[in-house]
Amino acid sequence: MMNRRDFVVGAAVLLAASSAAGADKQSPGRPARVALVLGGGGCRGYGHIGVLRALERSGIQPDLVVGSSAGSLVGALYAAGIGADELERYGKGLTPNMLRVWVFPKLGLFDGKRIRRFVSERTGGRAIEALPSRFAAIATDLRTGELVALERGDLGRAVQASSSLPGLVEPVRIDGRLLVDGNLSSPVPVDAARALGAHKVIAVDVSFPPAEADLGDPYDALYQGFSILTNRLATQELARADVPIRPKIPEHHKMGAATVKALIAAGEKAAMEAMPRIRALF
Repeated sequence: MMNRRDFVVGAAVLLAASSAAGADKQSPGRPARVALVLGGGGCRGYGHIGVLRALERSGIQPDLVVGSSAGSLVGALYAAGIGADELERYGKGLTPNMLRVWVFPKLGLFDGKRIRRFVSERTGGRAIEALPSRFAAIATDLRTGELVALERGDLGRAVQASSSLPGLVEPVRIDGRLLVDGNLSSPVPVDAARALGAHKVIAVDVSFPPAEADLGDPYDALYQGFSILTNRLATQELARADVPIRPKIPEHHKMGAATVKALIAAGEKAAMEAMPRIRALF
């Protein structure tokens, strides 16, 4: 099984799986009949790319994309117009160290500014409301535990906030709030999508199953506690989706081109199996 250190490192790799895209401005107030929700899950978030590929091949375009944690990164780039094939090409050539900047002893071991810069550079520095598809990143207020839906402003900063695992990546201050990983409050933000106006929701859960954990040291035990809580929340939220999708992510130990391909294939297979129900929403 994949140990927890590799899981966190893999999450950093996913945060770089992207490229540029062009767009015309759209208002956050645009109607959202059908929303696509992409949940958190670290490197398992590569499965989202497979879901996007299945939607693209079926000619389906959701009205709203809502992402939490790793899902915010994939969702932001998808909303910016990037395709699944390009995401996969970039994902296969990435290394875990490209987003690491040590900042200890602040509120995290790593500075997440490279995440923000990476996203901003590849989307032309546009604001969320300037994307061709409506998008919201889900983060958590570190002081209150409140869910925060970021639907306006700096896209890269929103993804940075949504992906800032507490204790590992520095929190992000936005509008007076100290924001961290969306997984804490909503790992599969179905309810947030409905609150943003979605009538129907397609939700993808790639959260880490606690039963697959290696438990060899205190760090593993600590992260296992986090996984148990988020997995329970994810299961509850997924059940409230009109079309729930939970890809069968294969067991993996290290990230590499073959692993990325397998994760993407798992997402595509799950989405194609759900395609009759997805088509019915449109």
